[in-house]
Amino acid sequence: MKIKTEVQFQGHNVSVADVEKMVKEDIKSKGIKLNSLSSLEIYYQPENRSVFYVAAAKDGSVIDNEDALTVE
Repeated sequence: MKIKTEVQFQGHNVSVADVEKMVKEDIKSKGIKLNSLSSLEIYYQPENRSVFYVAAAKDGSVIDNEDALTVE
């Protein structure tokens, strides 16, 4: 079974998979390998189409974004 989840808010549809992909690409752009992470929390604010995340690496360090990623 394949699941597709979208958030609909004020006439905009946002795919959860697209948000996840955007976050993973941002993490990789910082030189961090995804397999070095132990957890990843993603927060989507539909009112302003902003995405924030907090990732914990297996070594105990924390990776996040201070500037919001924007969903187009």
